[in-house]
Amino acid sequence: MKTIIYAVHIAELLAAILASIYYFKYKKTPIKFFYIYLWYVLINEALASILIPKGIVSYHLTNIYGLITSLYVTWICLRYVRTLYLNRIIKFLMLIIGITHIAEFVIKGFDEPWAISKTIGPLLGVVALFIYLINLFKSASVINPFKETVTYFLIGFALFFVASPVILMARIYYLNNLTMSYNLSYIMGAIAILMYTIFSFGFIYSKKASDLEEN
Repeated sequence: MKTIIYAVHIAELLAAILASIYYFKYKKTPIKFFYIYLWYVLINEALASILIPKGIVSYHLTNIYGLITSLYVTWICLRYVRTLYLNRIIKFLMLIIGITHIAEFVIKGFDEPWAISKTIGPLLGVVALFIYLINLFKSASVINPFKETVTYFLIGFALFFVASPVILMARIYYLNNLTMSYNLSYIMGAIAILMYTIFSFGFIYSKKASDLEEN
């Protein structure tokens, strides 16, 4: 298990470094703070690995990470979607994500994982990503989306958001099956590595965005 954890951390670090190196490619776009997010994830993971075993924190870092990630991805979709009614739908999704997390915080505090929020947040994130795709197909502004850094941002998070609720529910179902629990952890680790690899590839392969794309 330690091997997959180290591999995830290496993938996170590589993505954060490449995001910083290739910042010039997307600094005029709505994802201009992506490198900050990636460094936050890396620091958050490092703190969790130190503080949780010592009992200083329980689910503080992971619960807040879930809120930040879900809201950040839906916010990026919001910044790219120009159609008014689609824009309003994404705002509504963000409101639901916020309310869900606040409700679980009030009920559970940080002593328990926010399981409902960890399911609803990614699922609504997938809906926001789908809305972005609808908006993209309606727009003629992007000739080759695979040259855009945001495409890899969205592909990576789409993969993670689709997989994480499914694996979370499977973990609950197989709670007393230690072997299956380990296997699911390996699968989740592999998905995280793939997500950060997609980000890293996107930073390298994508072209510099035009200043006209800035929101």
